[in-house]
Amino acid sequence: MKFLIIKILDDLIKFRSISPNDDGAIEYCKSFLENLGFLCQALSFYGVNNLYAKFGNNDKNLCFAGHVDVVSPLSEWNTNPFELNIVNGIAYGRGVNDMKGPLSSCLAAIRDIITEGLLPNDVSLSVLLTSDEEIMGDFGTKSVISYLKKINEKITGCVLCESCSEEKSGEYIKIGCRGSLNIDIISSGTQCHVANSSLIGNHIHKFIEKLAYFCGTPLDSGSQNFSPSSIQLTSIDSGENNVRNIVPSKAKALLNIRFNDNWTFKTLKQYVTNIFFDEQFSISFEGFGSPFIGSSPKFVEFLAQSIEQVTGDKPNIGTKGGNSDALFIKDITDVVEIGSPICNAHIVNEFIELDDLTKLYNIYKNIMLLFASRYNSSFL
Repeated sequence: MKFLIIKILDDLIKFRSISPNDDGAIEYCKSFLENLGFLCQALSFYGVNNLYAKFGNNDKNLCFAGHVDVVSPLSEWNTNPFELNIVNGIAYGRGVNDMKGPLSSCLAAIRDIITEGLLPNDVSLSVLLTSDEEIMGDFGTKSVISYLKKINEKITGCVLCESCSEEKSGEYIKIGCRGSLNIDIISSGTQCHVANSSLIGNHIHKFIEKLAYFCGTPLDSGSQNFSPSSIQLTSIDSGENNVRNIVPSKAKALLNIRFNDNWTFKTLKQYVTNIFFDEQFSISFEGFGSPFIGSSPKFVEFLAQSIEQVTGDKPNIGTKGGNSDALFIKDITDVVEIGSPICNAHIVNEFIELDDLTKLYNIYKNIMLLFASRYNSSFL
């Protein structure tokens, strides 16, 4: 079992699948699943490759979803990021955590469920994979879900093998997500020599004061299912000005707000506009996903029982973390995230412990087994 996980992961890491280019990883997964008897549909939209694969043709259909794309390695690594390196029980490589590692555990578990004959004839397994999750594009899972709606595909519930846990793999069931609002604010004023700024005024000083107040004032204290909303300043600059004796006429700040269900896009935009109401400021907004809960309590309870049977501990349940393709999958079925620790995602020398991969294999396999034995009960 561990050998199979490592073999799949070793194969997947070699694909330089920097989003949205899958570099052949989708075809690899397609071939792997076809050899198990899955009916595979390669779905390409505007150059983005996706896969929907299904074993059996039943409405009682448990889906596992994920992505093969990764973020760029960027900084220098100690090893080749596109070669799997294992040292003292720890695997290194771009995507071993997010999320080629969890995907390898899932594919290995699916292989064993099928080859061991553990799936009843009236239960289906399916796999949904994309290559543009890291950029949250329009032509990956979002387009696949639109296609599945058109063909009236039935999915009973979906487990997204995403990096979402706090410290230990499988210890956290992510049932939803906060909304995301990007904000660009431009401050305009008079360009002048710094020696005259006391007479003319430095608009950037006022801009910084406003930003400090905005970022330092809590939006709320959270809600029943969501943590407090968060304002993060990600960039502030004055264009190409690189000298110290000019006050430039423009300065720009980029911010992101992750907001809970105390807010809507409309009320949040109004809040921001009220703070930066002066004609000195111009504001533009880009909304991406409102807060949502993606699963019914019964499906979450079923998954929590499945995990506890493997780990001996009840998993935490919440909505912490970033956006994922659950945003789109929730439109057709219950969906949660169960995977590896998010703290190790996107870092230099990305890593995951082999024990974590084994644990995820056991968790995913037990979810399939329990689904197969209880598919006709009232938990879904």
